[in-house]
Amino acid sequence: MLQPVKYGTDYLQTRIDREIMLAKPMGIVVESADEATLVLRAPLAPNSNHKGTAFGGSLYSLSVLTGWAWITRFLATRQIDADAVIQESSMRFLAPVHGEMRACIEIPSDADVEKFQKMLLRADRGRIRLQVNLYHGLELGTVFDGLFAAAMRR
Repeated sequence: MLQPVKYGTDYLQTRIDREIMLAKPMGIVVESADEATLVLRAPLAPNSNHKGTAFGGSLYSLSVLTGWAWITRFLATRQIDADAVIQESSMRFLAPVHGEMRACIEIPSDADVEKFQKMLLRADRGRIRLQVNLYHGLELGTVFDGLFAAAMRR
């Protein structure tokens, strides 16, 4: 049974703050987290480079963390006792980010989610490809593509 409220923004913010030490200095905040959307944001000031735009490493970190947050929430809502990590990734930098960064997950297709869950439950390991779009205002700054792997904790 899904437990969406229990595993919403407060749950993810607590997990991120407790488990990802880089998140607090970056100022990462969970803006929304439910079945239809997951958005993390971070201010420019602690993530800026010498040009006054967002540092590429911060853009990448926020994107990876958004993917990790989606899969972590997915596992929690289904009470699947597994850990998730990034396995491989690529990122396209399309435009400089001049302000607050907003990383939005592209919710994977039902077929991809079902395949991931079946593999995880059958073989104790599963992988899923996730896309994260990072915006400044309405402008798309980066597109992240990551393959995340999960393994049962047994």
